[in-house]
Amino acid sequence: MSGAVVLAVLAFAAFALLVTIALVALLVKVLFWAILVPVRLALKLTFGLVGLALGTVLLPVLLLVGGVVLVGGILAAVVALLAPLLPVLLLLLVGWAIYRASNRSSARGFAGS
Repeated sequence: MSGAVVLAVLAFAAFALLVTIALVALLVKVLFWAILVPVRLALKLTFGLVGLALGTVLLPVLLLVGGVVLVGGILAAVVALLAPLLPVLLLLLVGWAIYRASNRSSARGFAGS
């Protein structure tokens, strides 16, 4: 029975040691946090103002680039949709050329008038 008591005392001592270490770590964390609050505030203010200035300057440029990309994307989509019609267009151009070659005399007479 005394072995169980010794084991319980050792477990309680280990628990007490861990609680003490945790409280010391919490105290160190709170102290560091309290000491570094002004530095964090200064950095947030500085980078916030720099970010605001860069955002104000770069926003029109980014909007212009975005507009160009949007128009280019729409143009590419229209070309991609019309690309399968190219063989039909070529057949129509060949037919028009044959028609034009067969009616060359009337076209010359009309232009000469």
